[in-house]
Amino acid sequence: MEVIIYGTGKMAEFICYSFMNDSDYNVVAFCVDDAYVPPAGNTLQGLPILSFEQVIKDFSPESHKMHVAIGRNSARESVYHRVSQAGYSFANYVSSKANIWPDLIFGHNTFIDQCCDIQPFVTIGNNCMLIGARIGHHSTIRNNVLLSGNILAGNVNIGNNSFLGINSAVKEDITIGSHNIIGAGVFINKNTEDYAIVSNGSVQQRIGDSKRFVMFNKAQEVKQT
Repeated sequence: MEVIIYGTGKMAEFICYSFMNDSDYNVVAFCVDDAYVPPAGNTLQGLPILSFEQVIKDFSPESHKMHVAIGRNSARESVYHRVSQAGYSFANYVSSKANIWPDLIFGHNTFIDQCCDIQPFVTIGNNCMLIGARIGHHSTIRNNVLLSGNILAGNVNIGNNSFLGINSAVKEDITIGSHNIIGAGVFINKNTEDYAIVSNGSVQQRIGDSKRFVMFNKAQEVKQT
């Protein structure tokens, strides 16, 4: 089956590479909004970059699927609905290197990368991206969610359109509201309201000179003497 990747950012390149090297799909083109089409002849990973209007004209929904590879949840949701209304179905990608169980349930336009570790009794909604996520048993991830390098304990519920950043963690039996932004390194130990933003307090970064530390420079000093 042939698939078209909607998006041309770094995330889209990564997702295209994953499809091409670890799935039965054949990626045939990238797609962007009509206003962002590059000059004719421009390619990405050797594939043409087409407008959505051109895709509709040249690639029928009967023989092609699409995958929306846009990181921002709201933009990905908008494009997802537009593509669906045009009659296209969606290609899912679940890495062969991910640690998953046979009972995993997931919706349309799902991307699960090779670093994910997902326990049994997990449900994932439509249009979700999971990058290096560890998800505990009996957890539910709703629609249009992006999880990036975080840990969910058991029986966690993530609301629609929420984003969890790198090294964030959620305690067991917690519900994250919809449209949440959970910052990097945050530990969530109580339920959050819809549209919450949670971040750690700012800490001044210490910047030193590595040449002062013998353990990193001992061999060099011995050589010089």
